Amino acid sequence: MTQNENTSQRLVGLGPKKLNIVMFNMSAYTEWEKGISNRNYHVLKTLLNDERVEKILAVDYLPHTWKRAVRNYKENIIQAGSKKEIIAKSVTSKTYKIDEKLYVHSSVTNKFSLNKFYAELNSAIKKVGLGDYLVWSCYPLETGYFTALKPDLKVFDAVDNWSAHASYKNLAEKLKLNYKILDNQADLIFTVTEELKNLFANKEKVFLIPNAVDLKNYQRKFPIINRDIGELPHPIIGYLGTIQDRLDLDLIEYLAKNNPHSSVVMVGPVWQEKIKEKFLSYKNVHFLGRKSYEESPMYIQQFDIAIVPHKIDDFAKSTNPMKIFDYLACGKPVVSTISANLDIFGDLIYATNDYEEFNRYISKALDEDKIINKEKRLSFIKEHSWARRVDKMLELIYQKL
Repeated sequence: MTQNENTSQRLVGLGPKKLNIVMFNMSAYTEWEKGISNRNYHVLKTLLNDERVEKILAVDYLPHTWKRAVRNYKENIIQAGSKKEIIAKSVTSKTYKIDEKLYVHSSVTNKFSLNKFYAELNSAIKKVGLGDYLVWSCYPLETGYFTALKPDLKVFDAVDNWSAHASYKNLAEKLKLNYKILDNQADLIFTVTEELKNLFANKEKVFLIPNAVDLKNYQRKFPIINRDIGELPHPIIGYLGTIQDRLDLDLIEYLAKNNPHSSVVMVGPVWQEKIKEKFLSYKNVHFLGRKSYEESPMYIQQFDIAIVPHKIDDFAKSTNPMKIFDYLACGKPVVSTISANLDIFGDLIYATNDYEEFNRYISKALDEDKIINKEKRLSFIKEHSWARRVDKMLELIYQKL
């Protein structure tokens, strides 16, 4: 038994205690049910499987626009949880039970009144029976949860720098201010990269917890391969993820031009139709659409080379791409543009921002990749599971408590 395991068991024994958590999420629970996964999802899922956690009240992504509020109302309040036990309900919010350990609170009340939103949430917390609890947030568009609620501990998980994200460019100044507020109010802050630590002045409470991988999911075997990828010619140069403006489309076009006998495969939802239109003349570029979380490993396992062709900007400097962990868990050679925290992978991946060198690395990996390299990748990734990451998070939380 490790020292961490001994510490955790001893703390549980002393205890309150198991932890009750109110978690402010960067997604809606319904999105996770549809197969979308992110760091927030994996942390929540791992916490639910941990015996040190008693209950979690998951607060759905709070709408910051009226368009998002309408979508949330339809998908998360009217439709979601229709067959679940309803714990609390108002015209603009609903709290429902998933199981004995997990409850979901979805609301658009914040668009009308933050005071009423927190009044409804406080009422839901009591009805769920959390008692003492901590607030754990992955959501920086709002900061009132640390003062409007009465947690024993305030935890913020900085998942990328939202103030540098193109989707929030109109809210960049608000987000910069919010990060300062969170810096002052949080008892504990996790970041996915060293670069993100620069958002916070109180370094003594900031800890680097990189992303990780769900080994059980990504190392499953698939006896049947879907035809949309199974019938494509090899070698396959593949990308799996959301296909949006953070991708360097010119780099992908360069790869398509210079690898005419390879299949350049893009697996994931396409945010703008103009992205697909850019590649209409390339017969070797294939957009396969959104795939479920359970299907994703099957697609990666068909890749000969896995790529991360992200643009290099301020946002990229704050990211620690989860897909690299997923690729390595499938044993695949990886070629990536340079983002933060790549040093964690050592020589297991190829990284460059130069188009020609990126293409040379693809050729080199195809020519030189051997079984021994695959074994190195699989051996490395065993040390980077979500269970290990969450165990470290809980250790730091218990120390603060």
